[in-house]
Amino acid sequence: MGKDPRKPRGKMSSYAYFVQTCRQEHKKKHPEASVNFSEFSKKCSERWKVVLNTAE
Repeated sequence: MGKDPRKPRGKMSSYAYFVQTCRQEHKKKHPEASVNFSEFSKKCSERWKVVLNTAE
């Protein structure tokens, strides 16, 4: 049997939410630009490390 499409997804991790927010910000600033996923991921992880260090 396949997965039930109506089943709610699991909880989103803090990092996944952060990346989603970064992507939305990037789309607002650069709506026409294509996204290089590896570069975008590196930049998000760098920003995430800064956020974690300031939270401590």
